[in-house]
Amino acid sequence: MRTAQPLTMRARALLTALALMAFQIAALASPAYACGCGAMVPPAGTDLTVYDETSAVRWDGRSEQIVMSLSVSGDVRDAAWIMPVPHRASVGLGDPGLFSRLSEVTAPVERTRHHF
Repeated sequence: MRTAQPLTMRARALLTALALMAFQIAALASPAYACGCGAMVPPAGTDLTVYDETSAVRWDGRSEQIVMSLSVSGDVRDAAWIMPVPHRASVGLGDPGLFSRLSEVTAPVERTRHHF
């Protein structure tokens, strides 16, 4: 009957290298996280920066409505805005007062309570 031999240094190094390689292959094979926030595409040779983006999402069980507010700076007059969607979408201007009303409704309320 054979007894188990302790692993040699070379065998340990090989096992460690194989484990690290398997971990890296698994990390590469895993799906990337999706980012559905879209992108602004300016004409070549111009500068455009989106420095703030706020979104409100409404889901009624069948359709999703996204209202976005973008703060943009740059030297462009026109730019393309690309947002990935699963199906054909309708696009229109949203209510400009929506986010200020949401800020008011969700603002913290200070209350003083007296307990005995």
